[in-house]
Amino acid sequence: MAFAGTVACVPTASATSGVTVSLPARSTSAPSVGEVSGSGQSVVWEQNTSSDTLPHGWLSVSGGTPQDLGALADNSEGVVVRTVSVQHSVVAVATSTNPNGALADHVTLRHLDTDRRETLAVAYDGSGAAGDERYRAQAGDGILVQQAYTDADSAYRVRLVLRTSQGDRVLLSDDEQYEVLASDAEGALVLRRTAPGWGHRIVYVDFATGTTVTVAEPDTDALPQGLEFTPSHFGVVDGATLTEWRRSAPGEGSATVTLPTDKARWISDDTLAWYAWSADGNELHAMSRDGSTPAADLDGTFGDISVGDDGRMRAALYRPDVDAAVQTLRDGRVSTADGDASTLPAGPARLDALALSGGTLYTADDSSRRTGVLLSSGLTVGPSGASATAPSRVLAYRTGTVHQTLAAAGNRVLVEQGDAYEVYDKGRPTGVPLQLSDTSADQVVDFDGGHFLLSDKNTVYNGTLLLYTVATGASERVPAGSALYGGALYTSVKEATSGWSIRRIDLAAGTTSTVTTVDCLPGGLQVRGSWILLTTCGAASTQGLLLKAGTTARTTVDASVVAPVLGTGVLYTFTKDTAPSVTLNAQVLGVSGATAQALFILPDRADTAAAQRWAVDREAPWAAWTDDAGVTHAVWAGAPSVTSASASVPAGFSPNGDGSSDTWAPVWAYNRPVTWTLTLTSGTTRVRTLTGTASGGKVAPVWNGKNDAGGTAAEGAYTWTLAVKDAATGVPAPGVSGALALRRTVPAATVTTPALASDASTRAVIPVSWAAKTAGVTSYDVRWQVATRSSTGAWTLGPLKTWRSRTTTKSGSFGSAGSPVTPQPGLTYRFSVRAHDDAGQTGAWTAAVTSGVPVDDRSSALAFHGTWGKPSVAAAWSGTERVSATQGASVSFTADGTRLRIVATRTPGGGRFAVVVDGVTVGTVNTYASTTGHRKVVFTHTLGTRITTHKAQLKVLTGSAPGRSTVHLDAVMVTR
Repeated sequence: MAFAGTVACVPTASATSGVTVSLPARSTSAPSVGEVSGSGQSVVWEQNTSSDTLPHGWLSVSGGTPQDLGALADNSEGVVVRTVSVQHSVVAVATSTNPNGALADHVTLRHLDTDRRETLAVAYDGSGAAGDERYRAQAGDGILVQQAYTDADSAYRVRLVLRTSQGDRVLLSDDEQYEVLASDAEGALVLRRTAPGWGHRIVYVDFATGTTVTVAEPDTDALPQGLEFTPSHFGVVDGATLTEWRRSAPGEGSATVTLPTDKARWISDDTLAWYAWSADGNELHAMSRDGSTPAADLDGTFGDISVGDDGRMRAALYRPDVDAAVQTLRDGRVSTADGDASTLPAGPARLDALALSGGTLYTADDSSRRTGVLLSSGLTVGPSGASATAPSRVLAYRTGTVHQTLAAAGNRVLVEQGDAYEVYDKGRPTGVPLQLSDTSADQVVDFDGGHFLLSDKNTVYNGTLLLYTVATGASERVPAGSALYGGALYTSVKEATSGWSIRRIDLAAGTTSTVTTVDCLPGGLQVRGSWILLTTCGAASTQGLLLKAGTTARTTVDASVVAPVLGTGVLYTFTKDTAPSVTLNAQVLGVSGATAQALFILPDRADTAAAQRWAVDREAPWAAWTDDAGVTHAVWAGAPSVTSASASVPAGFSPNGDGSSDTWAPVWAYNRPVTWTLTLTSGTTRVRTLTGTASGGKVAPVWNGKNDAGGTAAEGAYTWTLAVKDAATGVPAPGVSGALALRRTVPAATVTTPALASDASTRAVIPVSWAAKTAGVTSYDVRWQVATRSSTGAWTLGPLKTWRSRTTTKSGSFGSAGSPVTPQPGLTYRFSVRAHDDAGQTGAWTAAVTSGVPVDDRSSALAFHGTWGKPSVAAAWSGTERVSATQGASVSFTADGTRLRIVATRTPGGGRFAVVVDGVTVGTVNTYASTTGHRKVVFTHTLGTRITTHKAQLKVLTGSAPGRSTVHLDAVMVTR
């Protein structure tokens, strides 16, 4: 919303700092009916095009570019003077040599067909004495002049003279005053102030014959309801009756025509037209004079209307597609033919309000409709500077002129429509308007899109504000000094003991919480995010207080010039330089080293009743002002920020010359040109400082691992800090810092796993663990492979496959949930690991470690002979054993591999067995132990260096001692 205070200051504002974009001034309103004249395709009008000049005449031929005819005579006296007109391709421009702006003392006639020009003098001296002349109207290639004289009885009289380059001819005389209501090259409708007694009479004068016909005799200065003056008729409208005469035979008497409506005012030869007021403006309706076509809305808001002497109506029109134009109507319709519309030249707009919200600039003016429009323009800032989109229409005001009350929040705006406050969402009305009988004393204090706070007449008496909910129309009184933010109301409450609490009331849930406390009488509150501003702190204080919720930080703010304004991340303050000049300053909040930056000198109001011509954005870092020429300037008041496209900062590098990550090259992309300093420290010691300027906003330092002296920086952990400032304004950006690792040693790892899965488990799950051998390791890759048998029976190592990638864990169970495969009995699995470090390096793979899955005693690959028991033993491999105490009992199997392992249980009653390979006893195993031990590798034998096929047999032998004869066989394993 627009926060602005009443400040006496110099009339011209200028930017002293910041990044600024300017929007051109808007064009003026359309001229009124008395300032428009048309003949054929030539249209002339009177219009101001700057705020400090007299009105100029403008000419448009066939809809071409308007031509400036120069300054016109002042027409401030109490009679109508047609200062510019066009009839029969002749333009009349009445001007005065008096620099103070007297009535015309000469009229220049410009013939458009030949461009011939002639000047007819008017003897105007302002005395009213005999001989004093006043220009009254154009009459084709002549002019109508009121001339003062003294009659034979020495009485003051005036006469109406038709003056051409060939001389003068008296048309009317013996009167007190004349006013020409309409004229062309053939005749004129004239209001006579007749003598004696100053009576009123409207007459038609035919220039060719001198015939005079009385049209009406009003009792007062008020003109009749409507007058008709077309190429073929003249007459008067009274109610729904038209009395008219034919111009070709004015002496033959009048005829009466009954009109279809008593609202008809302006009539051409074939068309009736009248106004009808609606919520969208003053709409013009038209129909054929004979009733052959029905009345129709002409699709545009018309400010006024006149009839050209070619019988075509011309209107000062506000069309939906054109801001303002002088428009020709054909057959009761708006004509789109070339040459039938003249767009007005640009001129000064009346700025009524200015608001900013979220980087959108809103301006309210009366340049495009009589009731005013609201325009919006999007603001952006980037490396090339600030920019603004072309203003687009948000809404048209329905009633009255644009009022200075205007507030904005998000996509919503709050405006005053007559005696009602209404909210629009993206140009469409939303919620319930607040209807009030008198808004003259109202001021919008705060607006968050869904609610607004209003200071009104009651505020003065009871110290409250009106809180209004837009969606429902509900209202209530809240303490003065309250604020809105984020769907909540903030108020200050006196504590029972001492001090004040700042309370937050959630307007949806109705819950109340204390945000912070202060030890002074709070003035008006402002809230943005976690920042809270007290515009004053203490009775009769000229100091504000800035604080942050959740902290003990308190900062005083000068409020002696104008109350400070809190924006999102920006604090706006005011300083007075040479009186009465007041400067608006902006300070970025939460950034170390940020100070207040001067933005611009506040412009003065256009007048005491007008709106302030400056505003700040409370949702984005923008401020705006409008200068005396109607140009609106927006200045960016923020700090550079990192865009979403910025690259992630590398965690480290390894300047070891291997071609990979030899430099540390982070990238930050800012939305503005910046200067930057990057500092690298080891502990408290500064090692390297890099600086630069990024004109495109891209900060890309490169560190090669050298210190400031050019030496080699030590391996280890570093801290980096990036300090950035806007290259144009010097405003610092929030600081950025982080950790960095410099590594010169390639990362290495170790990996371990049991020789057999049974060494650590009772089922087919292989535990694997790994660890770092060097510093800075951050993650690991783990791979595996297994020997596979082809269709021809040949055994070969299978392909290497990934088990874990970039894992930060240091162990895993191969075969548990999430494993790529379930380990199979009789197969040997190989595992290797490599490490990644914080410098982005990747080490070499470790040598493979192996682990086999034993073949259980229940496997069909084992053939048992003799007497064997099959007990279930929970601690055994797969939960079972084969038990025999019978000498000569045996088990035979095929051993395809390089190493044979026998898994058995050692017990106090353990017996012996022999191991026979390819018919040769290669060992005898005694399974005795003083205590029972399950899943023990009791025998290992190397079968060879290559995977070959062997016949193996285990035979139970006699016990080594009485009671030690039982063999507990658990599993066998052949490594491949």
